[in-house]
Amino acid sequence: MTNSIGDDLLSEILGRMQLHASVYASPTVCGDWQVDGSDHAGAQFHLISRGSCYLHLDSESEPRPLRGGDLCVFPRGGWHLLTPDRTPRAPGSRLGVPGTGPVADLVCGAFELDEGTPAALLDALPDVIVVPAEQVDAGFRSLLHLLADEALSAKPGAKVVMDRLADALLVMVLRYHLSHSRQEPSGILAAIADPRLGRALLAMHQRPGHEWSLGVLAAQAGMSRTAFAARFVQVLGTTPMAYLTKLRMEEAKRLFNDPGNSVSRVAGLLGYETEAAFRRAFKRVVGESPGRVRRNARSVPALSGATATRDATQGFPNPD
Repeated sequence: MTNSIGDDLLSEILGRMQLHASVYASPTVCGDWQVDGSDHAGAQFHLISRGSCYLHLDSESEPRPLRGGDLCVFPRGGWHLLTPDRTPRAPGSRLGVPGTGPVADLVCGAFELDEGTPAALLDALPDVIVVPAEQVDAGFRSLLHLLADEALSAKPGAKVVMDRLADALLVMVLRYHLSHSRQEPSGILAAIADPRLGRALLAMHQRPGHEWSLGVLAAQAGMSRTAFAARFVQVLGTTPMAYLTKLRMEEAKRLFNDPGNSVSRVAGLLGYETEAAFRRAFKRVVGESPGRVRRNARSVPALSGATATRDATQGFPNPD
């Protein structure tokens, strides 16, 4: 990414995403081992912190070799296998027999969106992103080293530290993809890369409750109303005002996490002249009334930050 507008817009989008990263396993494997991605649903990543292995994908006839320091990310999950050689095993994960065969250290984690959080950013990414160790910059390399070191430690709180590092990992992966991908970006990534659309989107994300109109947004982009509307639909598959409405409803759900925010107050913060107009728009976009969503948000208990030490088999089925 080469424009500051795109950088700021990506930061705004990531800041509003209710996305959580966690490390579900950090095993040392050897012998007849295999990691089956279908054992865990949703977006995942695997860091090969030591050793080597092969990545098997449905879409490719030949496995990809991975070496120590390489990272593979699956933004929407999907079938994949990690094996010590070119031949895949029967389905399922197993960690092998200690003391037999070459040893590899892995860090396996997941990205999870809160229910109702838009997945536009993850949906715009390819099925798999492989980050070779030799292509990362110093900051990314330091993050991977820290993650690998914590995985190998038995210090109190190691799991919590790994989860916090995994949060930053997604940002680094997005930066890498935007600067190294040879494919034309699509969806929100294409909008981030377009300085004109980026200016209008950044304005909407920074002030969703402002009294935006098509003409005002087109002026932000430095385009005519007609050209702006056509380009917006071409890139994002929706109209500017429909995008704004959805953005406002996403912000409303976030605001409802604060018990001090009533439906009336949120309606005013998001630019609606009447609570009734906000309620209609919310029900149309979200499918539920704002009052019900607000009550549900207040009834969900806060996540507790438990500490844990390293467990080589954590997150995987018991070996056969």
